[in-house]
Amino acid sequence: MSALSIRRSLRVVIPLLAAAFGVLALPATAGAAVQTFHRFEVDAVGNYTVREQCADGRTSTTLVTVIGGHEEESEDGVSTLDRDFLTVLIRNSFDCAGNFINDRGFGAADFTFSPSLQTASVDGTITTRDGRSVTVDMSWEGTGPIETTSNTTIFPGFTGHFVGQQRDAVATGTVLVDGDTLIDGSTTNARIETLEDTNISRP
Repeated sequence: MSALSIRRSLRVVIPLLAAAFGVLALPATAGAAVQTFHRFEVDAVGNYTVREQCADGRTSTTLVTVIGGHEEESEDGVSTLDRDFLTVLIRNSFDCAGNFINDRGFGAADFTFSPSLQTASVDGTITTRDGRSVTVDMSWEGTGPIETTSNTTIFPGFTGHFVGQQRDAVATGTVLVDGDTLIDGSTTNARIETLEDTNISRP
């Protein structure tokens, strides 16, 4: 079942469950309300390894992770979060200048994806915590079957249901750091995934 189909099903199932639990709870706790929480997130992840030959003969290796995504949350059917985002991580034990790099940034971006997890794309510019300006223009193409994980946790007064879907992918695009090209190409170390939590609580 696609992520879109799951979301459509939950729109029907969650209100019905909430109503059913509410009716059962009324005789014991008059006026007690069933509470629902729903979170849905899509992540398109690309991992790159960039090697540079230094003047002293060393090879400097920089690991770059690009995550484009969308996240939304709602409580009792009311939206509390709905945004696209871009996250970039840059790590290098020692670059050619001898600097240790462990930098990351997060910010708003334009993100799209297909419910089948066949395609995704992100376009945006963010500022890292070390002050670097990072511009990303990247797309993903799914290459493998969708793998699904489903878990349900139940204890008195609470039911939590998690569904995760993941598909391997090829990421292709560019990453500019302070105007200089760090990445221009593709990686098969990539994936598109969805993470969905639905929680129902009652007194």
